[in-house]
Amino acid sequence: GGKMPGALKLGISEKDIDLAILLKLKAMFDADDENIGVYYTRTTDANPTLDQRVQLANKCDADLFISVHNNSTTGPGLSKVQGTQVMYDEKKPDKDSKDFAQICLEEVTKSCGSVDKGLVAGNDIFIIRTAAVPVALIEVGFMTNEEELTKLNSNDYQKKVAEGIYQAILRAFEEGY
Repeated sequence: GGKMPGALKLGISEKDIDLAILLKLKAMFDADDENIGVYYTRTTDANPTLDQRVQLANKCDADLFISVHNNSTTGPGLSKVQGTQVMYDEKKPDKDSKDFAQICLEEVTKSCGSVDKGLVAGNDIFIIRTAAVPVALIEVGFMTNEEELTKLNSNDYQKKVAEGIYQAILRAFEEGY
């Protein structure tokens, strides 16, 4: 957010897609009667530091921490690579991160019909490594794939992604998180 656009392809910035997904997810939580308390690191085009983001989860003793992102391949131009990946902390017990990441991967791919690109070890990522709670960093899709970028930039697809994340959270609580 803010001055940090994330990946930028064909005039579309990652930060805008991520925020749009988050706001759709927020609307779902605001409308439900599940009584789940949710803290957001941003609901506007702001850019809190990575430390501020992870400390919010740690200080409020969150049950779960989800970070929404979009992927891109390296190099110039577009690619054929597509699909959803979820990063987790491979150095923590499965129930702490890997199992939660798997739930997120299954629910998001089911909801939006994306390709399952699997789980990715992510302990080298600051927010994953320093989170004291189960964390899943969801790479929704590849912005370097033109077809997937078009989907990611669409209101309907963003809503499907948000529904997948919402279902993942409900399922995680059902499974004891």
